[in-house]
Amino acid sequence: MITSSLRFIQLATVFFCRILTGVILTLSCCTNSTRAQSLIAGIPNASVAHKGHFEMTHESQFNWWEGDLKWTSFNFWCYGINDRTELTVTFNNLAVRGSRNLTAGVGFKHLIPLLPDHPKHELKLTVGTNALVSLQGRGAGFWSYSHLSGRLPVLRTRLTAGASYGTEQAFGFRQINPELGVQSQLRPLRPLSFIGGVEQPLVGPVSFIADWFSGTHDLAALITALQYDRKKVTYIAGYKRANNRNSGVNALIIEVMYRF
Repeated sequence: MITSSLRFIQLATVFFCRILTGVILTLSCCTNSTRAQSLIAGIPNASVAHKGHFEMTHESQFNWWEGDLKWTSFNFWCYGINDRTELTVTFNNLAVRGSRNLTAGVGFKHLIPLLPDHPKHELKLTVGTNALVSLQGRGAGFWSYSHLSGRLPVLRTRLTAGASYGTEQAFGFRQINPELGVQSQLRPLRPLSFIGGVEQPLVGPVSFIADWFSGTHDLAALITALQYDRKKVTYIAGYKRANNRNSGVNALIIEVMYRF
């Protein structure tokens, strides 16, 4: 009965997120307004959703050149409760062949301006955390992070650097090679990682972005991408280079963020 219930939750989550993706793509074709986003590409940035507004983000990762098609998706919902804080809901690790680590979470992100008298530098301390629960019966956990960020003069480059720590519900598991006749086991990953990012405006609505998770775990990768802002919608297309083979596969990345 428990296994059937978990399977139903997984299927319902996949269906709901596919519907959400379609809604985001449909709305993105006919919207207009101002911009604010909550991610660089793979890590939280130093912005929050506008007060009283929502942001929905869908990210898909594809790899078809290393055997069979591999697809994984991440889905985020944010709501701005004031100019410095947003609430978040996440569904992570939906995959074309199923996932060993399908999770849901709720949390927050909060910004602390460090030089309020010099707003052009946008120097901020960002803190956030998410309570996570496995949808496959692997327990509950968390992911927390904090980083400093600021903009360089003239170039307007925003640099971000900080750290994150969390449990296996965020960072995954590693299979322990079993001895002959012994059942295979999964080792939970709970890494302390460096996180960093760059956001560089280029021409008009186009920016270059990059971010990185250090370590060896499911999120350990360098992502480089181009970002295009279209009023209420942000499009991101890029490439994820895993830190090593134990951190997963390289992938093309597509993200769509819609704000309303």
